[in-house]
Amino acid sequence: MNIFKDLEIRAYLSPHPLDEDSFLEEEWISWLPGYIKESAEDELPSFYNESNILLFEKIENFTAELFKKALIRMWPLLKEYHFKKIFLSIDYSNYNNSSALAGYEYNYSKPGKGIYQFTVDQNLLRRYSAFINEKIESLPDMNLWEHELIHLLDHWEILKASSFASSEVPINNLKYYALKYREEGIANLLDLLDGKLKRIKSREEAKEIFAKNYMKAKSDLIKLNQTTSEERRKLYSGYDFYEVGPWMILDLLGEIFFVTGLVDVAELESKIANGEEISEELKLKIIQDAFHLNIEYFMSRLGNYCEL
Repeated sequence: MNIFKDLEIRAYLSPHPLDEDSFLEEEWISWLPGYIKESAEDELPSFYNESNILLFEKIENFTAELFKKALIRMWPLLKEYHFKKIFLSIDYSNYNNSSALAGYEYNYSKPGKGIYQFTVDQNLLRRYSAFINEKIESLPDMNLWEHELIHLLDHWEILKASSFASSEVPINNLKYYALKYREEGIANLLDLLDGKLKRIKSREEAKEIFAKNYMKAKSDLIKLNQTTSEERRKLYSGYDFYEVGPWMILDLLGEIFFVTGLVDVAELESKIANGEEISEELKLKIIQDAFHLNIEYFMSRLGNYCEL
């Protein structure tokens, strides 16, 4: 079965340099590795240079191909979903100092219509362009697009949790802070099962880090009557969501597996810590089961990890 037969996957630079309505300035895009600043024929701007046009096409095609590889791997979990169009927006002019590489845009995606939107942020675009031009030898060693596709699978729970994100009420921000461990924990679970996360070695270690982080966030927030967008940005930043979260999800899955007997989580924990191989079938099964941990269940179990 060809899963791409009726599925349009479109990767595109946004705004596209050759779009007459884009009002593009050269400095917005000339930072790209491999970009040539020489003007094109007929004194057209440099982004009309044939070498640059070829670079744009290479970036778009390369992005689409990497996404397709991840889609194939995750297809056993996605095959029942309705897909019509997938858009990969490559944002070269995003100067927001974000450390993000890519994203699933749940606000712009329309699952009912089979339309989904993803983004490539400037940090990842820089690496893609440098890799294409042989200025670097490798790309980030993570399941980047698999991570974003897992967010797609978690669409409705992410949408529910997002209602707390932009609130000015501190207690709501604390709820979203906790739920970020669930959201990124599920999405980064494949990295943990693939042996790509090295810093934390056990569920207990993850619990200790979470408890310390959560109590610090709580202590800071209870001093405030309301929060600013900058305070919320700082609260929701950091990499612990991605490192601690997967171990928390695995720990909570232990409650389910204890009842079903499907997986011995202690044995799985040992395999991860020792770098032992886990079958692909089991990895996908664990991720599928992780979606049973909805936001209500996750929040109800926080008392396992810290004083609420």
